[in-house]
Amino acid sequence: MSLPVFPIYVTDRIEDLNVRVEKRADGTIVSVRGQAKASASKKKQRGYLLDTSALKQAVRALRFEWQSGADGFLGSVRVEGSDDLSAWNTIANRAALVRLTFGGHQLEQNRVELGGVRFKYLRVSWPENQQPLESLSVVAESAAGLISPRRVWQKISGEAVAGQAGEYRYDLGGPFPFDRLRVDLPQLNSLVQLQILSRAKSDEPWRLKTRATAYRLRRDETEVSSPEIALTNVGERYWLLRVDQKGGGVGEGVPILQIGWPPQKLVFAARGAGPFQLAYGNSAAKAAALPIDSLIPGYKTEAEFKVRTVSLGEQVTLAGAARLRAQTDYKTWTLWGSLILGVLVLGLMAYRLARQIATAPADETDNSK
Repeated sequence: MSLPVFPIYVTDRIEDLNVRVEKRADGTIVSVRGQAKASASKKKQRGYLLDTSALKQAVRALRFEWQSGADGFLGSVRVEGSDDLSAWNTIANRAALVRLTFGGHQLEQNRVELGGVRFKYLRVSWPENQQPLESLSVVAESAAGLISPRRVWQKISGEAVAGQAGEYRYDLGGPFPFDRLRVDLPQLNSLVQLQILSRAKSDEPWRLKTRATAYRLRRDETEVSSPEIALTNVGERYWLLRVDQKGGGVGEGVPILQIGWPPQKLVFAARGAGPFQLAYGNSAAKAAALPIDSLIPGYKTEAEFKVRTVSLGEQVTLAGAARLRAQTDYKTWTLWGSLILGVLVLGLMAYRLARQIATAPADETDNSK
C-alpha cells in the first residue's frame, strides 16, 4: 500500500520537532505544518512523516522510491514509530539506502525491514550532513500475519585460505542453527561479488549455498553496508567465502561473518523454591524438551496464562570447555574389549582343537606299532 508522505522541515534536530498535525476523525493525517518561527532559509528538510493509520495489518518492510542525481545516492535512514506523534520508538537505525551505477552495473538497496510493527505513524529521518531524499514515495509491505522475530547476532572471525586468492574459511565451532548471515568487509569503499559455501565436516566437499553482493561504502560521513542474507543452515559447521577478485577483492584484511537466529523462549514448571540452575554446553546432554501444550494444556500466549518472566543471574563456569568435547565412553570400550578378547580366546581354543585333531591319527599309528 502506498503511504501518504509529508515532508518535515526543522531548524535543529529532528528530535526537537514541533509541528501542527491536522487529522480526520479516523486518525488519518490531512496536513502537517511546522510551528518554527525561523525564516524559511534557515529551515532544512530532515525527514518525512508517514501516515499508516489506514493499514489493517502490521508493516513488514518499507520500499522507498526517490529522485537521485547523476552521482547516484548513498545514505542511511532511521525509522521511528508512534501512535500519538509525541513518544517515538526507534524501529530501524542506520538502514542503508543505495542507488549507484558504475562499470555497467547498478546497485540498488531501497527496502528497509521493520519486522512486523504496528504504529499509526512512522517518521523517516537521516543524518544532518546527508543529502535529503527528494520526491520520496513509500510503499508499505504488510506482514500478512507473519512477523519476523528479532534476532541475536554472533561474530565469527575467519582466515585466508593459503594459496587460494579470495577464499576465506570460517569454523563456527559446532552445528549451530541460524537463518541470517552478514558479511562485514574489512575496508571502506569495497564492493564484491561472492559465493557462500558450506560443509558439515572438514573432509567433505564444499557445497554452494548462495551467491550475493557485499559492499561497504562511504560518502562524506555516511557509511552503509550490504543487508543481511537469508539462508538456511542445516547443521553445517564450516563455511567458505569465495570472493571474485575483479576490482581488487576485499583488499587488506579478512571479512567477518555474523550469524543471526531468532532467540528461543524457555518455559518450565517451577518445582520447589528458587533459585534454579540452567546448565548448558554438555556434549553428552540429551534432549528433554516437552511440547508446550503438554506442560501447560491449552497454552497459546503468555498473556492468557500470565507466565512469570525470570531473569538470568551471573554466569558460573562449571566443567568448562572440556564438556564441549565428546567424552570417552568407557562402558562401550570395555564392552568392545570384552567381545574382542572373547573372540581371541575362542579363536585360540579353536586353533588348539584343530591341531589336536590333525595330530591325533599319527599318534594312534605310532602307539599301534
